[in-house]
Amino acid sequence: MLLGFCWASLPVIVFPNGSDQEQTLIAGDIVALIATSLSISPFFCGTVALSTTMIAGCIVALSLAWLLQPDTLYVVLMMLLGIYAAFILGLGRAVSILLKRYIITSLELEEQTEIVRLMLRRSDQSVGEWVWETDVSGHLTSSIPALEAIFQDAGSLAGKQFLQTLEEHVTAHAQWHHLAECMQSHLFFRDLIVSLKSEHSIRVLSLTGHPLFNNDEFTGYRGIGADITRDYTLDQQASFRAAHDSLTGLPNRYAYEDSLRAVLVKLSREQTPFALLALDLDKFKPINDTLGHAIGDQTLIEISKRLQSCLKNNDTLFRIGGDEMMLIHHHASLDSATHLAMQLVTTVANPFFIAETVIQCSISAGIALAPVAGSNESALQEAADLALYEAKRHGGNTHRVFVPSYRAVADSRRDLIRDLREAIQTQSITLYYQPIINAQTRHLAGFEALARWTHPILGPIPPDRFIRLAEEAGLMHDLGYALLAEACCTARTWPQNLWVSVNISVDQLYHRSFVQEVRKILKETSYPPKRLQLEVIETIFMESDAATYGVLQELDALGVRIVLDDFGKGYSSLGYLRFFPFSKIKLDASFVRDMLSDSRSAAIVSAVIALAGDLGVAVTAEGVETEEYFHRLSNKGCTEVQGYLFGYPMPKERVASFIALNSRRVPFITQSTLQS
Repeated sequence: MLLGFCWASLPVIVFPNGSDQEQTLIAGDIVALIATSLSISPFFCGTVALSTTMIAGCIVALSLAWLLQPDTLYVVLMMLLGIYAAFILGLGRAVSILLKRYIITSLELEEQTEIVRLMLRRSDQSVGEWVWETDVSGHLTSSIPALEAIFQDAGSLAGKQFLQTLEEHVTAHAQWHHLAECMQSHLFFRDLIVSLKSEHSIRVLSLTGHPLFNNDEFTGYRGIGADITRDYTLDQQASFRAAHDSLTGLPNRYAYEDSLRAVLVKLSREQTPFALLALDLDKFKPINDTLGHAIGDQTLIEISKRLQSCLKNNDTLFRIGGDEMMLIHHHASLDSATHLAMQLVTTVANPFFIAETVIQCSISAGIALAPVAGSNESALQEAADLALYEAKRHGGNTHRVFVPSYRAVADSRRDLIRDLREAIQTQSITLYYQPIINAQTRHLAGFEALARWTHPILGPIPPDRFIRLAEEAGLMHDLGYALLAEACCTARTWPQNLWVSVNISVDQLYHRSFVQEVRKILKETSYPPKRLQLEVIETIFMESDAATYGVLQELDALGVRIVLDDFGKGYSSLGYLRFFPFSKIKLDASFVRDMLSDSRSAAIVSAVIALAGDLGVAVTAEGVETEEYFHRLSNKGCTEVQGYLFGYPMPKERVASFIALNSRRVPFITQSTLQS
């Protein structure tokens, strides 16, 4: 108020007798000074005292000026001054209220945050969670009945040293050391797993803790613990099933890829040599065709047992699909690798009985020694495959070691390209169809068309291999056109609510007449565009330009739905979802495979599903092989699922019966149900 009186004296003294220029200057200064009262808006009474005192001084000054020289301008200025005063006081009041609310909200939020930090997901004791607290020396401040029930010989835990008590019962000391390091460093930790010995079993605990401070002085810990033994066991079982073949129990392709990367890292660090053996049963298809798949499955089981009996020194056998297997032979030399291969070939060649039927099998093996044959995944895999090809070419039931002369793959690659070109002309490359299920209703939604090629010598060729070969040889356009036409022609006979999804390559997308050819196929097959989905992978954006945008926009305008396949596998960018007209994204199977055992993968899956929901984009999760994965994805809001749980890829001849069988049943019949 004193400051207001000081400033108010200025117009009273100067304004009435001042010149026009002085009055204008005084008026401008006073208006600005009145506005400065907003700077103390958090104390509204101060705003009122400062502004009203100066406003009162201005009114006095204007009144004196009017008495000395009556002029309507002074009356107008007093009216404007009143409006300005109301504005300043109203704005000051509003700012004061907002600031108070902000401060109160901030305090409440800080209090709530502190409660959340202290309680750390505290829930009812009935769900197996309990709160624990220690003092500055690490002693528990109260008893914990749930934990005491596990340590039946420990009595009350109140006053006992928390870390020492856990150490006496821990089964995995690495887990305890991690916990001890966190607590000794006064670090926050969440969902730290600790396995403890109970009287009759092993109990698995999840511990979360938050360090407590008072004026930057550490005062102890407060946290929450939970007995997660059952869920942990289920997750471990699910992880095992995800990484192992359900038929033979061998580690699967995913485990093989992980293991191969691991031994290559070890090779680069420790120079520890190893051998990669590609194994393939000779003429296994006739066994399936003549004796049936049941006998074929039993044959694979018996062969896998025989192969495993030959392993030692932590060697690992993987089944990567069909009758194809890979073997990682550690600490290998040329002699040890060839001796192992000979032993494998000899062991498999011995006949055996299944259902009173004599089974006579043989196996071929290709050996690639690392680092001689290569020091990366692709080089080693190619070397092993080339060596296997040589063994097959010599009649099978033998082995070959890769040598550089095999990279006269010029010949072998030329042969394979010739065979591929012939297969395209004779339509030997066919489509198999894998069902895709609505994750919320469990109804059949559509099928993905998957290319398959059985080579007359090598047997089934992996799609990624012959697709890559077709791209390198410039055959992808012809192959893609033929497969797309076949898919539309086949899907035309399905019910109207089912669609077909076809993969397209970068070469196809960049072809100048691709859109016109899609339009032509749809017209010739009379297939509705809305029932066609084209899947593209993220590598098309590595060199994307305006032409790529244009092609996708044209396809979208045509009514064809565009799907981003293998999202997250290599080059994911949220920019793709912003600038390209995708109607669906397919979540890469690697995230789905790890979501039950890896919290990061689970978080990524949840985030992608939530993001897709916000963008109005559907999500298809690949690689769903168990009910646990399905229920978890369904609960997260996933749109569609695809995997062996609901069906293996099948030829078009079986699709009609598959549709008829499942259209009458809800929920959808899983693969396990069909097998039983």
